[in-house]
Amino acid sequence: MDRGRILRVTLIIFSFLLTVTMIFTGEYFQTTENIKVGEVSPKRFVAPREVENKLATERKKNEIRNNTEPLYKQNPDIEEQAISKIEVFFNKLNETEEYLEEQEKLQEENDLEESNKENISNNTEDIKEESQIEQIEIKEGIYQENEIESIKEDALEDFKKQSSISISRDQFEFLIEIGESKRNELKNHCISIVQSIFNMGVREETKTKSILDVKEKFTSLDLDNDMQNIGYDIVSSVIQPNMIVDEVATQKMLEEKLSEVEPVIILKGQKIVDEGEIITDEIYEILEELGFGEKNFKEELVKYIGVILLICLLQTFIYIYIWLFNKSIVNSKKEMLLLASIYFISMIMIKFLSSLHFAWLPIPIAGMLLAILLDIRLGIVLNGYISVIGALISKEGLDFIIFFFIVGTIFSMLVMNTYKRSRILWVGILAGFLNGITFFSLELFLNGAYTLEILYSTMYAFISGLLAVIITVGSLPFWEVAFDVVTPIKLLELTNPEQPLLKRLLIEAPGTYYHSLVVANLAETAAADIEANSLLARVGGYYHDIGKIVYPQYFKENQVLDNPHDYMEPLVSSKIIQQHVTNGLKIAEEYKLPRAIKDMILQHHGTTCIQYFYYKALDMKKEEDISKEDFSYEGPKPQSKEAALIMLGDTVEAAVRSMDPNDKTKEKIEALIRKLIKSKLDDGQLDESNLTIKDLEIIVQAFLKVFNGMYHERIKYPEKMEEDKNEYFNKKQHIISINRKDKEFNKSDSGTSS
Repeated sequence: MDRGRILRVTLIIFSFLLTVTMIFTGEYFQTTENIKVGEVSPKRFVAPREVENKLATERKKNEIRNNTEPLYKQNPDIEEQAISKIEVFFNKLNETEEYLEEQEKLQEENDLEESNKENISNNTEDIKEESQIEQIEIKEGIYQENEIESIKEDALEDFKKQSSISISRDQFEFLIEIGESKRNELKNHCISIVQSIFNMGVREETKTKSILDVKEKFTSLDLDNDMQNIGYDIVSSVIQPNMIVDEVATQKMLEEKLSEVEPVIILKGQKIVDEGEIITDEIYEILEELGFGEKNFKEELVKYIGVILLICLLQTFIYIYIWLFNKSIVNSKKEMLLLASIYFISMIMIKFLSSLHFAWLPIPIAGMLLAILLDIRLGIVLNGYISVIGALISKEGLDFIIFFFIVGTIFSMLVMNTYKRSRILWVGILAGFLNGITFFSLELFLNGAYTLEILYSTMYAFISGLLAVIITVGSLPFWEVAFDVVTPIKLLELTNPEQPLLKRLLIEAPGTYYHSLVVANLAETAAADIEANSLLARVGGYYHDIGKIVYPQYFKENQVLDNPHDYMEPLVSSKIIQQHVTNGLKIAEEYKLPRAIKDMILQHHGTTCIQYFYYKALDMKKEEDISKEDFSYEGPKPQSKEAALIMLGDTVEAAVRSMDPNDKTKEKIEALIRKLIKSKLDDGQLDESNLTIKDLEIIVQAFLKVFNGMYHERIKYPEKMEEDKNEYFNKKQHIISINRKDKEFNKSDSGTSS
C-alpha cells in the first residue's frame, strides 16, 4: 500500500472517530444520574446550556387562562323572542276580553227570552206572594254568576295554554278589567324596558341583577302598584341571557396574551438543584430536558447504533462525491490534508461553541474556505454535511439545519467575489444582511410570533455573517503557506508588475518579458471564453518562461547581436533550451510561487521535440546516430486546461511574431494558428488537458481577437506627408541632442569651476 493510500485511509478513519466522539460527548449523549422525584439530589446540577423551565412557563400561561375574562357577543334573537312573547301575551288578552264580552252578551239574551216566556204564561194568574218571588230572583242571580265564573275559568285555561307568560287569576281578571287602552300602555312599557335591559346585555351570571333592574325601572314609572307588579312579572318572565361567549374572539385574544408570555429560562451555568436538596417535579423536568436523567440501556444502545450508521451513510456519500467529481483531491496529499484540516477545525469549533446561540456557530466558514481553495461545489456539499453533524452535536432542530444549509450555500458562492480586497467589506456586510434576514424569516415561520428575543438573535446573525467572511478571507494566507494552494487574492498579487521576479525578468530578459505578456493575454482571453480559470491562466502566462533568466542570450527574443547557437552543437543547444524549464522550476521554488504555477512551468512544453535543432542534427549526422528523445522536453504533458492554454499561446505567439510583417494578414494568422493547434493535437500533447474539440475552436477565435488588436491595419500616409513627417522628427531629434550637449557642457563647466 502506497503512502497516499495509507494517508487517505488514516484521514477517513480519524474523521469518522472525531465525528462520533463529538456527537457522543454532545448534548444528545451525556453522563446520566439515577434521579427520582421526591428523593435527595446526589450532587449539584448546573445547566450546561440555556433551557426553558416548561412547568414554570406553563404556570404563567395557566394564570393568564384563569384570569382572562371571555369575550361576549349579543344574540339578537333572544330580544326578538322576548318582545314577540309580550306582544302575543297582550294580543291574547285582547282576544280573551272580546270572547268574554260575547259570552256575557249571549247569556243576557238567553235570560231575557226566558223571562218573556214566563210573563206571557202568568198574565191570568194571581200575583204570588212577595216572599216566593224574592227567592226565585236570588236563585236566578246565583245561577248567572256561576255561569260567568265557569266561562272565565275556561278562558283563563285557554289563555295559559296559548301564552308562554304565566299570570295568576287575579292578574288575569285585573288585565281584563282595565281595558285595552291601559293594556296597550302597559305593553309599551314592557317592551321598552325589555329593550333597554337587553341593550345593556344580560349574561347568565348577571341575570338576577338584570331582573332587579326591571323592578327599579317599573318603580320609576307613573303607574299604580298593580300595574307595576304585573309589568314586572311579565318582563321578568321573558328575561334570558342574550350575551353568549364569542369562542373565536376569546381564543384569539387568549392566544395573543399567551404569545406575549416570556418563557422562564434557566441560563447556562445557573444552579438547578444543590446536593442534598429534594428533587421536585419541576426540577426533574429540567434535568430530563438537559439529559441528566438515567435512560434505559437498550434505548441508549439503539441511539448509539443509529448515530454510527447515520455518520457512515453521510461520510460514504461525501467520499463517493469526492471520488466522482473531485478526484484530483484524492490524488493530492496536500489537498487531502487541507480538506481534513478544515473539517477537523470546524468540528472542534462547533463542539466548544455549542453552548452559544447557534447563530454564532462558524459552520459557513468551512464551505467558504473549500469554495475558494478547492471547489465551490465541494464547499456547498460539505457545508450541508457539517450542518447535519452540528445539529447532532448541539441537539438542535430543523431550523438549525435549514438555516446553515441556506446561508452556507449562499456564502460559498458570495465569497468567490472577494478576490479584490476592496470588495471584502461589502461582501461581508451583504453576508451579514443575508444571514440576519434568513434567521429572522425562519424564526417567524417556525414560531409564528414576533418577540424581542428574535430581534436580538437576528442582530447576532448579522454580526456572525460579517465575521465569517472576514475570518475566511483573513485566514487565506495561512492556508496558502501551509498547504501550497493558490487563491484569487494570491494570483492578483502575482500579477503586480512590482513583483521582484517580474522586475528581474524585465531587466535580465526583456524580450522574454514582453513575450510573456502576450502569452498571458492570449491564455486569459481563451480561458474566459472556455470557462476555465482566466486569472490562473494569466498568471501562468507571466511566469511560464522565468527559467530563461539564467541564459537569456540563448533565446531569440533576447538576442541583439549574433546567435550563439550558430557556433554550437545542436544537441548542446537543445539541452540549453530544455534547461529553461528546470531552471524555471528552481526559481519558482526560490520565490515560493504556488504549486499551480510550478505545474504550468513544468508542463507548458509537454514532451514536444525542439525540431529546429533536431533537423539541424539530422543534416550533420545519420538518423540512426540521433535520438529524438534527446531533443524533446521531459514533460509531463499539460494536466489542466490552463496549462494547455499556456502551451498553445506560447507556440502561437512565437510563430506569429516570426512571420514576415507583410504576411501578417488575418487570414494567414488564422491559418497558422489552426495549423499549430492541430499539430499539438496530433502529437498528443493535449490528451491529458481535458480540452474538447469545441474548446479548440473557441481558442482559435480567442487568439484571433488578441492578434487582430495587435496587428490591425494602419492608415498609410502619402509619400509627401511621410517625408515632411520624417523631416519634422529629424529636426526635433537634432534640437533635443543639441540641448542635451549644452546641458552636459554646463554641468562639466560648473564642475570644473567648483
